[in-house]
This record gives sequence, structure tokens and C-alpha cells, in this order.
Amino acid sequence: MASLFSPGRLGNLVLNNRMIRSASHEGLADERGAPTQAQWEFYKGFVEGGIGLVITGYAGIQQNGKSALYRMTMMDSDALIPAHKAMVDNIHAIGGKIVLQLAHCGRQTSSEDTKAPYIVAPSPLRYIFYAETPHEMAEQDIQEVIDNFAGAARRAKQAGYDGVQVHGAHGYLLSSFLSRAANKRTDQWGGSPENRFRIVDRSLHAVREAVGKDYPVLIKLNSYESSRDGIRADECLRFATMVEATGCCDAIEISAGTNTNVFYMARGGFPTDTILRYYRPFCTFSAFLKVLTRMFGGIVARFLVPEFIEGYNLETAARVKQAVSLPVITVGGMRTKRFMDTAIREAKTDFVSMARPLLLEPDLANKFRNGLSEAARCDNCNMCLIASDTLPIRCHKRQYATIQ
Repeated sequence: MASLFSPGRLGNLVLNNRMIRSASHEGLADERGAPTQAQWEFYKGFVEGGIGLVITGYAGIQQNGKSALYRMTMMDSDALIPAHKAMVDNIHAIGGKIVLQLAHCGRQTSSEDTKAPYIVAPSPLRYIFYAETPHEMAEQDIQEVIDNFAGAARRAKQAGYDGVQVHGAHGYLLSSFLSRAANKRTDQWGGSPENRFRIVDRSLHAVREAVGKDYPVLIKLNSYESSRDGIRADECLRFATMVEATGCCDAIEISAGTNTNVFYMARGGFPTDTILRYYRPFCTFSAFLKVLTRMFGGIVARFLVPEFIEGYNLETAARVKQAVSLPVITVGGMRTKRFMDTAIREAKTDFVSMARPLLLEPDLANKFRNGLSEAARCDNCNMCLIASDTLPIRCHKRQYATIQ
């Protein structure tokens, strides 16, 4: 019977345990998007801390899909391969496994940050935080994205990454095609689930062709969106079966939420002071507006932040696991050794993944394995999540953090 510390397999990638570091925005790249010494040291902590696999923060596949958050990693040019390879070689030298997540941010960015003439999305729906209406993608724009997912995957393989993960969740471009809330098209790229999935299907096929049949390819999918007409569990199951039917994917990670309501994705605390200090546009508010925000922050939080329940995506992930034969990875509120081990032993998921707890305790896996801890110390305050809009990622309660 599988357990938290039994070996696991993602395609041809063999892991020595079932704990995975899930992707999060990091802001540790240089201005061009190349990995830095700080980024290598960041991942090094997880590897030395016993994690089975590191999935990097998302790497951009093209400039008009670059994140608006601080210093996104990029993989849109062959010139970036040496910097990525140097970091991957360092990870492998200490026995680590690392997968590069690939993404296009779609409408969840701004042309001011991408330096492109405009941003793109399946439909011209304005994104609330950046007050910019994207251009509806033409056929050539869609094909460019498909080609660039493939190109970025090819570069990842050349750099030595152990696999790639295609980001199809959290309201980014592929996710927005899947969601009826963001995709209002009436052509072959919108309407039916099959049409909305078409860009994912073609991207996965293009990636597979670029990296060959034996290279691990993962995907991240949303199980729920809080917006009206957003993705729900039944659609997630349907898309998961479509992913398997492509024959191009080796595992599915199940998450939830979009950046429109980032607190559905993360749950936990609503750090008003951190929002007003670091999170756009709130950090640009006048003193008067900041006072009002503080006054009403608690009321807003009650509407925006669902109750934190351990493993809050596990119910849908378990349904996905019953529907597909691919390995399933579940992220979202994984906090205790017993809960994670039970979820795997009861075949509700094959792997568990996490991000926030490892910022405070990069050695959490070793602590669990050696009986030094039964639960993560992370209290889900969400300061790390909010501040990463304008700062490199770190735990803001970890006083000895040195990442700048």
C-alpha cells in the first residue's frame, strides 16, 4: 500500500516520497527572467529538507504572458537555457528532482508589466486589478501560444529539468479558455467543453512532440472557481478525462481558485496591513482610502475567504483519481502528516503538494519522516502570498529569512 514516504512515479520520473513542493510565484529571477543564485538557494532548502520533488514557480513562455508580479522567471528564449541549466545541475548535484512549470498569464497581467503593446485572453473581459481590457485572441495568437508552450518545454529539457508542468489553473490563459466565466467565444475555441479544451489539447500535443515520448509532462487544473459560470468539480472531472485522452500527460495536479479571488485559492488569513503595504492597487491608495480599507477589511474577508479546512481540494481530487488512471497530485491546505498519509493510503490522491508551509519549514519532509513533527507550523496568515506582488517570496514570520 502506498504511503507518504513510499516511492512514487510520474511517468519515467521516480520520486523517493510523495511530498511535492507546489509552484508559487517567487520573484527571484533577474530582470530578464533568468534564475539567480537566490533562486537556487531557495530550491536547495527544499531538496535538503527532504521534499520528493520541486515544481518551480511559473516560467513565462512569451513576453505578453509575463506575470505582473515581481520578477517572474522566463523560458521564452534559448539565451536563458544556460542560467536554467546551471541551477538544475546544482539541484541534481545534491540529489534533487525539479520540474519547470510553464505558463502564460493571459488577462491576469498588464501591458505595463509585460512591455507588450497589449495583453491577450480568449475574450475581451476586463480584469479587475489591472484595469486593462485584453485583446481577444485571433487564430494566429492562439497558435503562437501553442508553439511557445512547446518551445519552452524543449528548452526545459535542454536545461536538464526532470519534466515540465503546463499551468492550466488559477485563471491564467489556458485556465481562462476552460472557464465559461472567462471564455465567451462562439468559434472552435469556445462554447462546448470540447471547444474550450481545444487549446489545452493542442498545447499538450505540441509539448509532447517537442520533448519526446518519455519526458515527464504534468498539468495543473482547477477544481473550482468562485465566479459565476466558473469551473466546478464536474467540469474538472471532464477536463481531467480529456487530459488523459490526449495520451500526452503523465500526472494531474488539482488546485482551485483564480487571482480574481486569490483567497479562495489560498484560504486562511486576510492580512489587511500587508495588502495595504504590498498588494496593488491597494498599496497605492491614499491615507484616507487605507483607513477605510482597514475599517471594512474584516467584513470583506468574511465574503472573500472561505473557511480553512485541511486538504480543501481533496474531495474533488479523489473523484478525479477515480475517473482517470494518471497519477493525481493534490494541493491546498495540506498541513498534517496523518492527514496526508491517510489521503494516500486511502487512494484519494497519489501525491500531496504544498507551498506556504515550506517557506517557514523547508525541512518539513525530513521532520515528518524522522518523527520530529506531526504538523506544519504555517498558520496560513497569507502574508507571503500577498507580498509576492511586489517583493520576492518569503515567510514574513520567519525572522531568520535572508532572501532579499
